[in-house]
Amino acid sequence: MSYKDLFLTSSPMVTYIKEGVPFTVEVLGVPFDSTSTYRGGSRFGPNAIREAFLNIEMYSNRLDVDLEELSVRDIGNLSQTGDVKRMSDVVEKVVSEILSEDGTPAVLGGEHTLSYATFRTVPKDTALIVFDAHGDLRDEFADRKFSHTTWLRRFIEERGVGNIIHIGLRAATREEIDYLNSVEMVTISSQTILRTVRYEKILADLLRDFEQVYVSVDMDVLDPAYAPGVGNPEVAGISTAQLLEFLYTLNGKKVLGFDIVEVCPPYDTGVSAIAAAKVLLELTSLVHLGKKK
Repeated sequence: MSYKDLFLTSSPMVTYIKEGVPFTVEVLGVPFDSTSTYRGGSRFGPNAIREAFLNIEMYSNRLDVDLEELSVRDIGNLSQTGDVKRMSDVVEKVVSEILSEDGTPAVLGGEHTLSYATFRTVPKDTALIVFDAHGDLRDEFADRKFSHTTWLRRFIEERGVGNIIHIGLRAATREEIDYLNSVEMVTISSQTILRTVRYEKILADLLRDFEQVYVSVDMDVLDPAYAPGVGNPEVAGISTAQLLEFLYTLNGKKVLGFDIVEVCPPYDTGVSAIAAAKVLLELTSLVHLGKKK
């Protein structure tokens, strides 16, 4: 029995099957928000993103990729758990299995803690791109050492910081900034993006020596005007168009996988889920183009 059979439920689905066409991505939902620190409800995010995805156009005009000509497999949601360590362990097992079968995971959260597990699955020469308003570099919060406020610090302590590129930072404690500076994590802050005309070129330059990437998109990287329904909204963020412009710089790279997290439907008008669905469309298109190389 595979980990997929053991740990996942099978519905709802956004599967598209094109006869004779291998799956471009395998969609995995992680409905987990037990360490959320402000607005709970991101456990409903995976299904909200799926619903939105089924109601947007499947053609990426910018990348000239039509998902209706590709195959996408939805393997369902992680079975419910409130234990963050168990969630992380199961996500790592399932994503590792997908990668071992030459598949590409498209993980829908849920809260950002899951990225600790997904990051651990990819080769060490992979660029790890994090879009997030927050640093997630606290050492501890609310008596927890492992949560959506600390996961990136835990990962850095274990694997190092050399391949991480953090984009959109605009909210952090003094402790986090001191830690960020001490480990010399590469960041492109929201302030830098808003002040720079060709902001996307900064990322392109940083990726020059990387052939493959893994992408984590916390939807709170967007200003609340563009994504009001997230767990921890922060003002003075980037726009949806700016986020997509960064993603388009990945054209030509091999995208090993990605996750989209922190959509919080109880606080959403549907806008945040639609934005996440668009990110899912474009990243899936980029996976397809990377596989054609």
